[in-house]
Amino acid sequence: MKHRLRELMHVHNIPSVQELSRRTGIYYATLLNFYNNKFNTFNNRIVATLCEFFKCEIDDLIYLDEKELCGA
Repeated sequence: MKHRLRELMHVHNIPSVQELSRRTGIYYATLLNFYNNKFNTFNNRIVATLCEFFKCEIDDLIYLDEKELCGA
């Protein structure tokens, strides 16, 4: 699984993970791990909060990387 958090932050003029944390109420460390792809599972509360904040659908935020599926 991959995410488009960087792209969404750029489009919405969010300059940093710290600023996103402040605006969403999600703990900075949690967001930083998500931002740096240091996660094994998705917390549905975090995904829902980010989708609500960015006014996007889940597949705008996270997606399945076909290369990872093929083991490439």
